[in-house]
Amino acid sequence: MTPAVIYARYSSHNQNETTIEVQLKICNDYARKNGYIVIDEYIDKAMTGTNDRRVQFQKMLRDSKKRKFEKVIIYKTDRFARNKEESTFNKHHLKQNGVRVESATENITDTKEGKLLETFYEGMAEFYSNNLSENVKDALALSIANCKFIGSFVPLGYKIDENKHYQLDEKDTIVIKKIFELYATGYTLKSINETIIKEFGKPYFKNAYNSINRILENKNYIGVYTRGGSDIKDGMPRIVSDELFERVQLMRNKKKKTPASARAYEEYLLTTKLFCGYDKQMMVGTGGTSKTGKVYHYYSCKNVLNKKGCKKNKVKKDYIENFILSKAREQLTDENISIIAKTVSEISKRENETHIISDLKKQLKENETAIDNLLYAIEKGEHIDLLSERITKKKEEKKTLETALQREQLYKTEIDETEIKFFLTELKNGNVDDINYKRAIISIFVNSIYLYDDKVTILFNASDRPVEVDFSLIDDVENSENDANMGGNESSYMINTAPPMQHD
Repeated sequence: MTPAVIYARYSSHNQNETTIEVQLKICNDYARKNGYIVIDEYIDKAMTGTNDRRVQFQKMLRDSKKRKFEKVIIYKTDRFARNKEESTFNKHHLKQNGVRVESATENITDTKEGKLLETFYEGMAEFYSNNLSENVKDALALSIANCKFIGSFVPLGYKIDENKHYQLDEKDTIVIKKIFELYATGYTLKSINETIIKEFGKPYFKNAYNSINRILENKNYIGVYTRGGSDIKDGMPRIVSDELFERVQLMRNKKKKTPASARAYEEYLLTTKLFCGYDKQMMVGTGGTSKTGKVYHYYSCKNVLNKKGCKKNKVKKDYIENFILSKAREQLTDENISIIAKTVSEISKRENETHIISDLKKQLKENETAIDNLLYAIEKGEHIDLLSERITKKKEEKKTLETALQREQLYKTEIDETEIKFFLTELKNGNVDDINYKRAIISIFVNSIYLYDDKVTILFNASDRPVEVDFSLIDDVENSENDANMGGNESSYMINTAPPMQHD
């Protein structure tokens, strides 16, 4: 059975224990219906959805790196994030760890239109740094341009203020400075961790080697905001000096052995979208090394790797990725571009009217009606002093509601039809060798792929009907194995391309 977790959160308008119980029951029923086994539950109590600083939510994101679950089940989308932009970034991080988010009560994400909108935002974010028009870039990158927190993990040493800006967390900045200073004086990663525990009285990291390595290479600590493909100097508070940071980078580069530094991680573009046709298990990235030291990259069924009896042959990474990319690009006809642009634009407008905005508008209307009624009562000469006091309070309440509404609307990301057409035309004429281009095509158009040894079934977001293509991968796989076999090593891994994350 597919391992899954549940994320539940109190509604800020209806905080009671029954609400959580109902959410959990519906999510558990959904899991059983779909053949998932729930291994954990993450519950944030009495928290709002206005940001990601929810303790259990952040824990769920961190735990996803351990790759023990493949699905996050939520009761409704508004329990996961307050808008599409925020949702996109969080789902992107989960996807890089092989995890998909599913709603137990909403069908919109399963329709071609709803799924297309969701993946359109993600695809544009992937492609965002290269070929977008300024208008599209501004719309998608409002938070990034203002160096705001956009839903990734908060690096150790920082905290987020009420305006979503990065501020120093004084108690942890001392730790960061100490790590850089120790490394610059010749300490090993192991000895740095031991010193930190000794001086500060507690272990900061579960995986000290990886966490300290990420800290030492993180440009955030010299004040560079690095999100969404942007590097903005002085975009966040500085913790260490440029001189110390550069000295550490030089030392790190010298310590890297040539063979190890020459090895680059491979990004598996079909992660969370490619499934074994025989047992419907997710196919994951694997690597094999031949006797000569040449490295090969494949996708393999999880049941094959876990020796659970699946007959599916592994397939060469480049072969299947290029095949799927070519099929996805076929969706970019002029007719499809027009249809998609109109559809996404209409849904984008509807999606911007979130439940929070709707509630605020309703409260504003009720407030204005109450003020009108009180003014009418004053005109009739009823208790003028008492009514005047109530009107003052109602006007204060109106001002608060208007401010909240403006704040909510500020973070909406609405894209018009012209901008979408421009973006899709750029994709149609894009560089097939550009990694951002490849990510965008797959994110936007590919929903899921079911791979057999003699055929593949592709479900596209922009189409109601699956596309089935017959072919044989067997010869291709066998030729690859003849080269890579024989004394080589094989390992399974998935690549995380997310920004530096908070301590493990």
